[in-house]
Amino acid sequence: MKPVVLAELAGSAGYGGGERYLELLFDRLDRTKFSPLLICPEPGPFVEKMKAKGIPTNVVHLTPLFNLVAFVRLACLLKRNDVTILQTHGARANVYGRIAAWLAGVPCVVATVHNSIRDYEVNFIRRYVYSAILRALLPLTDRILCVSEALRQDVIADCPDAAPRTITVWNGIDPTFLSGGGDRNRIRREWWVGSGPVLLTVARLAQEKGHRFLIEALPGLLAEWPSLVCLFVGEGQCRESLRAFAREQGVEQSCRFAGARNDMVDWYAAADVVVLPSLSEGFPFVVLEALAMARPVVATKVNGVPELIRDGIHGLLVPPRNPQALYATIQTLLHDPSLAARLGKAGQQEVAARFTSERMIQDTVKAIEEAIPASRCSLNVPQRPVQKEAA
Repeated sequence: MKPVVLAELAGSAGYGGGERYLELLFDRLDRTKFSPLLICPEPGPFVEKMKAKGIPTNVVHLTPLFNLVAFVRLACLLKRNDVTILQTHGARANVYGRIAAWLAGVPCVVATVHNSIRDYEVNFIRRYVYSAILRALLPLTDRILCVSEALRQDVIADCPDAAPRTITVWNGIDPTFLSGGGDRNRIRREWWVGSGPVLLTVARLAQEKGHRFLIEALPGLLAEWPSLVCLFVGEGQCRESLRAFAREQGVEQSCRFAGARNDMVDWYAAADVVVLPSLSEGFPFVVLEALAMARPVVATKVNGVPELIRDGIHGLLVPPRNPQALYATIQTLLHDPSLAARLGKAGQQEVAARFTSERMIQDTVKAIEEAIPASRCSLNVPQRPVQKEAA
């Protein structure tokens, strides 16, 4: 049978968790069943990255909040490419995608939730409008995939009618990280790191990622380990304000802002502790990657993070917005290398057993196949009952 066209409407053209998810999906998609098509809401590095991989990629601008021209252009693109399945990512894409798919007659729409809409970087009115529209457009959605159970519960709390079609499919790790390795000394050498401890945080430089609370924890750590260095990997609008805040705290000389990086295996290898001080997360790839490389992790207890890390077993969890807790927990790991090694090893085993990219893709494809209405199109797959979560 001819492969059906599976279109993916990305939430952005940056390179965050949603885009990592899509890259893994495209890399492992069965091309005998699915013909991939990527649609991004603006130009950006993810567009160029996917084009270089040979993925058919289009840009359809999806701003402002309501752009009638964008609805028409998106619908025409879906119609022109004979799209059978549209999977959308994020609140903006979920709104535009549902309406455009209805206009284009796309048989199957799967919405993917990577973050709680309650945590989006928009004002209250815009968030309320998004939420109301998503509820109103629920009949146009065949399945809702949430990357953590916490997000699934948020979706159902916001829209109880969504419960029967909402399932959990956890993110999974690229096997590259599970294979270990990495050049620990290269990063330390290139970024002027001495023999002291190295902290690593990997996230967009945005307010909701909580970097300032990690910076506030550094003075106490530096009092005990003067040669400690904190590496910040990621780009974002808060870069300069974070550098200024580090100066105010007297720790700028110990902070390295490295920007976005592609060689992450070496960065994790260089770290003594990986820290994720976020105020909100869906199911973070950063924690998956760090644990896969047996790095000890300190993360905030938010959203789906506790589904990945059992506190004291696979890593250590702290409350959000609490620099003192970050300081004390990082201090504990730096004082006790055997504990750090034990947590890292347990986390690696947990990821290898439960959170692989193969399992993520299998569960995603299964959910998509189950969502396809048999009367409208066929992938020659059995129609199975909806399950509450794909665990």
